[in-house]
Amino acid sequence: MADDVRFSVDPSTNSRDPARRRAYGLTIHAPWENGGFLFVNFPEHLEYMPGTKGIARHHDDRDNVWHVSDEGKTASYDVESLTDPGMRMAVEGKADAGRASFEMTLTNRTGELRGSIRPMLCHQYGALAGFPDSRTDNFARTFVVIGGELVALDNLEVLSSEAYARMAQAKGCPDHHNWWAERMGGLIEEEIDFAFTAVQGDDDRKLIVFWTPGKCLLSNRAIPCIHSDPYYGNLANGDSRTAKGMVIFTREPLQGVVNELTDLANRPWETA
Repeated sequence: MADDVRFSVDPSTNSRDPARRRAYGLTIHAPWENGGFLFVNFPEHLEYMPGTKGIARHHDDRDNVWHVSDEGKTASYDVESLTDPGMRMAVEGKADAGRASFEMTLTNRTGELRGSIRPMLCHQYGALAGFPDSRTDNFARTFVVIGGELVALDNLEVLSSEAYARMAQAKGCPDHHNWWAERMGGLIEEEIDFAFTAVQGDDDRKLIVFWTPGKCLLSNRAIPCIHSDPYYGNLANGDSRTAKGMVIFTREPLQGVVNELTDLANRPWETA
């Protein structure tokens, strides 16, 4: 019998060792029997330009920030940055059947503009039963949407086939700081329709990550993780901006989910 998705926090994320600490780590349990779990660094990094200055890092010196309800159906936090006082991060998550929905709000009270704010939300699927492991065929089993069609990452052209990570820009997103992927030769030349990434398990199980407004895809061969990161752009002092995302566990054909999320992704871009 399948269960619903639920949230929890692993006590080990409070490690005093910065290399092991995951201050923003959330565990999302799959709805399938013995299905394992997805671990999300939420965020892994949150930074702004110029100079990729840090707002939050997974190893920030604080206890895990998440508050999870007793039944594991809701999870939230609202904290101020340790390294950029005045920047606040607030996340609300709700689990329902095979999905987890999130809203992430950033608020700038630093007294200054924060330009090109970029979150990296790392979804680590190595503990999901039947999903690719490190350095395996995860590019062949990871899909994006281009021109309305599902395409596997290993079928998309990059400068270096040896690049251990692949990244793609979401169509219409005005933020093009993709230097990391460009430098390693892993930037996919074609833009994806929107911030959607799907990973295929051994059978008909699938994991989908979606954000709107979205910035990019990132997939890593060395680590079984995916990103479909949101877009925030510039945030003036006193302003707030919210992005909405989903983590979906499904056995249904991907195209039906693509059709649903295409409608959600069709919203005006904030170009500030």
